[in-house]
Amino acid sequence: MSAPRPAAAVLLELEALLAEEKAALVRLDREAIEAFAARKLELDRALTEAAAQTPLQAADKALLDRVRQAALTNQLLLAHARSCVQGVLSLLTPANAPAYAAPAYGNAAGAGKAPVNAPAPPMAPNLRR
Repeated sequence: MSAPRPAAAVLLELEALLAEEKAALVRLDREAIEAFAARKLELDRALTEAAAQTPLQAADKALLDRVRQAALTNQLLLAHARSCVQGVLSLLTPANAPAYAAPAYGNAAGAGKAPVNAPAPPMAPNLRR
């Protein structure tokens, strides 16, 4: 008879949660993403307690690897979503909005020159959060 594996039950729940979170990240469902973050913290505490009572077994390794990979994938999706939202928001600020200037006809000083706008800030994922 095999020993009970309380950590495995938590890992299975976390794996299912990460799959749902991935779908929410793809559709940019902010409220769902926030709810998943709170639930992940609860599951983290439960996993810590379960692992303290009964250490993870060799049979849990594959499950743990799947959960880890799903968490990393979601982290990258979250960083990408944050970058996209920041990019859109930066376009909405007046300093970064695209400008369309009519050519200056008959003006010798600035004939045909369009005003120069500041470039949009670079969009790079922040993987530290």
